[in-house]
Amino acid sequence: MRTWQRVLLVPVVVSAVAGTVGAVSIHRMTTGRLDHGRVFTATSGPLTVKAGELFSIEVSAYRTAGDIWTVADPAPDSAVVRTVGDEYVRTIGLKDLPGLSALDGAGALGSGGHYYFVFRAAGNPGRTTVTLHVDYRDHEGWTFSGGPERTRRQFTVQVD
Repeated sequence: MRTWQRVLLVPVVVSAVAGTVGAVSIHRMTTGRLDHGRVFTATSGPLTVKAGELFSIEVSAYRTAGDIWTVADPAPDSAVVRTVGDEYVRTIGLKDLPGLSALDGAGALGSGGHYYFVFRAAGNPGRTTVTLHVDYRDHEGWTFSGGPERTRRQFTVQVD
């Protein structure tokens, strides 16, 4: 191999390794660690799952602005569904790149992310309600207008 080929090979190999490591890192940050099972959203309507099925409820959030979603009281009936866990998964987009966050007025909020509340349907058929709650605040701590539909979301879960 000629010297000029070796000199060119080094940056190509370094770039390929860096690109692979970056892609793996972004994939891990944007997929989470929990198995989410079948994912439902606010537009899914009533949720119907089979006994033993793993499923999750997804809500969008800007955690950096104080959007911390939780399961509200009363907790869902544990004879119908059992809580497996929850996690926040960031969305990586153009708004997250340095210097581009101000392009759409989002400022330091970036692309935000999604909370996943993961449940397993119990062996018993039945119906229960999952209520999610957020103290909805913007990045300066002011409460958003919009009433309770902005701070609480209810999901009816039917286990067949």
